[in-house]
Amino acid sequence: MIPKIILGKGARATRRLIGYLYGPGSANEHTDAHLVASWNGFAPDPGRSPHRNLKDVEDQLAAQLDQPVKMLGDKAPTTTVWHCPVRAAPEDPILTDAQWADIARRIVAAAGIAPDGDDEASRWVAVRHADDHIHIAATLVRQDGRRPRRDHDIRAVQREARTIEADLGLRRLNPGDGTAAKRPTSKEHFKAKRQGQDTTTREILRMRVRRAVAAASTETEFFAVLEATGVTVRPKTGPSGGVLGYSVALPGDLNKHGEPVWFSGSTLAGDLSLPKIRHRLTATTPEPAAARPADPWHQATAATERIPHHLTQGSDHIAQGQLVALGETLDLLPLTAPATARTELERAAALFERATRSRITADLDSTRVLRRSVQTILRTPTATRDGAG
Repeated sequence: MIPKIILGKGARATRRLIGYLYGPGSANEHTDAHLVASWNGFAPDPGRSPHRNLKDVEDQLAAQLDQPVKMLGDKAPTTTVWHCPVRAAPEDPILTDAQWADIARRIVAAAGIAPDGDDEASRWVAVRHADDHIHIAATLVRQDGRRPRRDHDIRAVQREARTIEADLGLRRLNPGDGTAAKRPTSKEHFKAKRQGQDTTTREILRMRVRRAVAAASTETEFFAVLEATGVTVRPKTGPSGGVLGYSVALPGDLNKHGEPVWFSGSTLAGDLSLPKIRHRLTATTPEPAAARPADPWHQATAATERIPHHLTQGSDHIAQGQLVALGETLDLLPLTAPATARTELERAAALFERATRSRITADLDSTRVLRRSVQTILRTPTATRDGAG
């Protein structure tokens, strides 16, 4: 069971969300939208109302949700909407409305939106318009005018989801460690679809930044490689002129104001922030100079064959370093592989990416042979790239 928290801003954020939940969806995928639970048990339900004008009932529901926000007037917060889709796994049984209602109550309680027994908590509703998921919509002002205490609500909701899975016999997901990369939003997916792209800008940039990290030996080289791949880079500098961070954009990817859509490295993935990249670039000591340089393909193959031994016999730090190095290898190999193998290698890199991120500090010094040999392969003259390696 996967919950995902989305925050909404603006004076009409609640009304827009209600309109979406009771509308046809982007591809007419919403069927039989109806309320399964609410803060008071008798909120107006546009999906089950005999009222002839659906919009009037949607207005009424949004107005009731927003009443505590409107009471604050100019003191109302900018972010007023808490939206949490909760989706079951494809192999899970179809749950009843009563089961989804109980799930919604547990989720809002865990998040701090509506703790059990708190009559002054935020107002919320849970709407179901498909067999496998619900949407919880809440306003971020309690009925007593205070803000809800939702400290670490993302982690709390995930923990509760794991408990719900066990209680209902649903597919059990592994607890997260907070290092997963942020997934593209629905708006980003729709934008990519409108532009005829199979991949969102966020995913394209994440792949190119990961490749630049894997290919570079220095910070200067990292930024140079990024720009060489067609990425626009905007460094973030401090008062002293030093670079503190960076943002990236794809040429031609613009917002409604005609401005580039920027992504900071840390929003692409936690391990792509500039401090984390600097650590990776400096954590590997240079290889000793050899009188007769070895063949890089043979070196990479031998180093890769030793990875299982490191995973089972080495420390956690060494094991994580091996996973990071293998992920970098998968990132770079598509650049030097024959066209027939490129698609599969790119898919492997995307699937393996999650294993390269962990709260365990990676020992990258133990991976210098693999990392340096793959970088050497990348720099090999094009004439030798015939797929034999």
